[in-house]
Amino acid sequence: MSLLAAATLLAGAAGAAVDNIRGLPFVRSYPLDEIGYIPRGSHLAFDAYGRLTLVHSGAYVVLNDTTWVRSTISEDDHDIAIANVVVGRDGQTYYGARGSWGRIETRANGTQHPVSFVPENAPKWIVTASFEDLLATDEGVYFAGPNGVVRYEYASRRSQLFEFPGTQKIFAIGKQVYVSTYGKPLALFDVRRGELQAVPNVAAGGSAIEFTARLNGSTTLLCLRNSRLLAYDGHQVSPWDAQTEHGLTGKISDMRELPEGGVAIAVFGKGLFFFSPEGKLTLALSTARYHRITALACREPGVLWAFTEDTIEKILYRSPLSSFGQQLGLPANWPVVARWDDRIFVVSSGKLYEAMPEAQGALTRFEPRPNQPPAEAWVLASNGESMLVGNAVAVLQAEHDGGYTRVTSVRGLSQLAMLGPDLCFAVGTEEITLLQFKDGRWRESPAPHLKGNFFIGGVRPTKRAVWIEMGAAGVARLSFDGEKLQLRKIDLPWPDEQWTNVGIVGDTVVLTSLPGRRVFFDDKSETWCEAPELKSLLDRAPYWILRVRADADGVLWATHSSGVVTFTPRDGGYEMDAASFDLVNDRFPQIHFLPENDIWVSAGRALYRVQRNNPLLTHVLPPPVLVPVTSARGLGVAVGPARSAKRVELPFNESNLVFRVFSGTYRWLRAPAYEYRLAGTERWTPLDAGAMLSIGGLREGPQQLEVRVPDSRAEPQAVTSIRFQVLPPWYRTPPAYVSYALLLIGAFYGAVRLAVLLQRKRNRVLEKLVRERTKQLEDTMEKLNGETRNAATLAERNRLAGEIHDSLQQGLSGAILQLDSTLLLPTIDGDLRTRLNVVRNMVSYSRHEVQHAVWDMESPLLQGAGLDSALQKLTDYVNSGAAKIDVAVSGRPVELASGLQHNLLRIAQEAITNAVRHANATRIAIQLDYAADAVNLTISDDGAGFRAEEVLSNKRGHFGLRGLHGRAKRLGGRIEIQSAPGKGTRIHVVVPLGANPSSPSHAENRPA
Repeated sequence: MSLLAAATLLAGAAGAAVDNIRGLPFVRSYPLDEIGYIPRGSHLAFDAYGRLTLVHSGAYVVLNDTTWVRSTISEDDHDIAIANVVVGRDGQTYYGARGSWGRIETRANGTQHPVSFVPENAPKWIVTASFEDLLATDEGVYFAGPNGVVRYEYASRRSQLFEFPGTQKIFAIGKQVYVSTYGKPLALFDVRRGELQAVPNVAAGGSAIEFTARLNGSTTLLCLRNSRLLAYDGHQVSPWDAQTEHGLTGKISDMRELPEGGVAIAVFGKGLFFFSPEGKLTLALSTARYHRITALACREPGVLWAFTEDTIEKILYRSPLSSFGQQLGLPANWPVVARWDDRIFVVSSGKLYEAMPEAQGALTRFEPRPNQPPAEAWVLASNGESMLVGNAVAVLQAEHDGGYTRVTSVRGLSQLAMLGPDLCFAVGTEEITLLQFKDGRWRESPAPHLKGNFFIGGVRPTKRAVWIEMGAAGVARLSFDGEKLQLRKIDLPWPDEQWTNVGIVGDTVVLTSLPGRRVFFDDKSETWCEAPELKSLLDRAPYWILRVRADADGVLWATHSSGVVTFTPRDGGYEMDAASFDLVNDRFPQIHFLPENDIWVSAGRALYRVQRNNPLLTHVLPPPVLVPVTSARGLGVAVGPARSAKRVELPFNESNLVFRVFSGTYRWLRAPAYEYRLAGTERWTPLDAGAMLSIGGLREGPQQLEVRVPDSRAEPQAVTSIRFQVLPPWYRTPPAYVSYALLLIGAFYGAVRLAVLLQRKRNRVLEKLVRERTKQLEDTMEKLNGETRNAATLAERNRLAGEIHDSLQQGLSGAILQLDSTLLLPTIDGDLRTRLNVVRNMVSYSRHEVQHAVWDMESPLLQGAGLDSALQKLTDYVNSGAAKIDVAVSGRPVELASGLQHNLLRIAQEAITNAVRHANATRIAIQLDYAADAVNLTISDDGAGFRAEEVLSNKRGHFGLRGLHGRAKRLGGRIEIQSAPGKGTRIHVVVPLGANPSSPSHAENRPA
């Protein structure tokens, strides 16, 4: 028979539990001291990712799984003290504050930035209004405060302002929006007209509405400020009968609609009460910890958040397990539970406790049975019709009148194991006996006791025997063959002695030790067997299963070291749940199966009951949510509430991603762990709960990040996948590559150009060098030629000097001697003597000039004197007294080159000689002018004059005038000759300063 078929047969023999026993739901408390500074009275809300948010006076704290994260408000927005938030239908988070409302955005650095919608010309009532009551509808968000209401529309992105003094509450029923104000009846908000229309047949007795919650599809509960509860069906209101029925008197501190239907109501000083959509009380949490709740919040089925004086409470009010402990009167210490006479009894800490009947929805309390067994109570067993209690002294049968009847005594009694309704094994450490039930009484069987030293770790009954876990000694099978007890020690296939756990599924006994050690035994044939289907099923579990047992519905309950995994038959297979029965603080749980498939779970210090009327499945977890810590550009589109399938493009410098991973729900008992990987890699990397997921060093290209809750949390696994594209850095983009190509081409062109330029430069250097060498050669040749010419000139000059010295100079010297002798004659009168002196001076001057001309020396007039002094001396030599010669000098004299002085002196000499000898001039004026850039020499006379054009154009004779032109040209200057018959002559010479004569000066060719 298959495993599934056997489970189905078991299901047919079971009925449903009929009792109303209910323990405390699972609760997770977060002390305010651990959260940080949170003012009492803060609002409980949820952000766009579904995380619980605490908001008050600028405080903005979110719960990411089990880690509280205080969001930082940007520094430039500290003047906006956020009082409450709500998530709109567009996925955006909207805030209300004193004098402000708007949207909250996350900046790139992770800070929260409130974007205010308050217009610049807002009326005065806005400034003092505190918009703490927020309502999100399909069309927009309403922000209500004591002075009025603001409506923000998604489509137009505009805010409409409505002043309604005394506004207390705004709420919606369907598409209708209602406003409750002080001293006025409930009103329907007509947005188009901007006014409130009183709702007929609705009277609140003059008290404004403080809380509202939809009870079901047709009824909404209205809680007035005086804590009266009214039921409103859309037409009229009526007192809600459940308030009186269940005594919900006192101040109602908050009221919330439950997502699956119904409401939760917190009554100050009384507790927290849950009602079904029909108004039936389903759970009443009346212990002291729920007496001072100030705020409630609910977003998902089965999870309610409560703000108490000093804690934030997560209440899993639809948890499949409810717990019993000190708060309900049961000090749990290895408790044993049994059902007798439709009542629940528990043996714990040596006492026998009984569950007290309570009203519907109330928590079940345990009280010690008035008449306790003598010598305490250690073990407990029941067949439904009767109950046995055991201790070190005896095994007792409990009586309906509260008394006990002794059945037998067993030394070292450790366990009572029922084998069907008529047999019970009393198992002790020193002896084992069998009890039989007949005619309503338990009696000791005549079968002899088994004696010895036994270690009893636990007993597991099957249909035919009782299996005993004996610690390191292994396991044993205890049976009764009708005459005697048989204890068979099972030889296990592993060599060392380890604790072996016993599980039972039908006729198959599952023996499990350390991980990897598991064998199967057929209890019917008492032989080893194979159970591949069961083995494969147990191997699917994320934990190493220690014990397994099937309930009356065919569900396999498999325990591990820290919880329970269930396998429920469904669609020809089994659905695994490894999270719903996760025990956070308890180890090595035990499963107790009571009649009518009533299942309890116990551990060393805990006792739980499976609440089958709670269909909440904590193992059906949504995909994890990735919350960006820093908002990379466009990343919110990929992981935000309104996710897009489009691949997001991220710049390369923003590819270092940091996320907080949120499970997307708070239904879990233990905070989930996560695994992540990048697409293309097979290995999943674990991520601890509360840790941040940081991914860096991503290469450019398409990427896909996957995050999941591993096998230990859910089946099937919920995987979140985001697709994004990391853009290449600018230097690896197509334009950059084009630029690189252009740069390479430019660099190549530049290199070629540079090479050409360098070659040209080298050529120019070589050409310059050649020119320099050629110039040096030419200069050398010129120097050689000059030296040759100078040598020839010097030789010729020596020859001429010798000839002139022997001829012309001797003749001139003789003429001078003759003139000197003549001047000594007494017969020479004064006028003749004067003329002879002039002749003598002229001859002497001529002799000196001839001498200097031969040796290329300066004129003797220029030796030791300037040009102006030389001109003055010149007049003394050439003037015979017939003409008056005036020399005038103007300008600032400058030092002139010797060649320039020499040629100007010769020009003046030639001009004066011509004026005296040919023109018979009586007046001659010599003007020497030193200008800034030139020297001017002007010789004017009043002589006979001549026709300058005719004379200059006639090539015959007039050597002196042509010589003047030649000298002026050699000096780099110009000469002007102006003359006319009878009008004298004017000769003007202009020579630029700095001009070099084109022929060498006399001084340069002077011999050494």
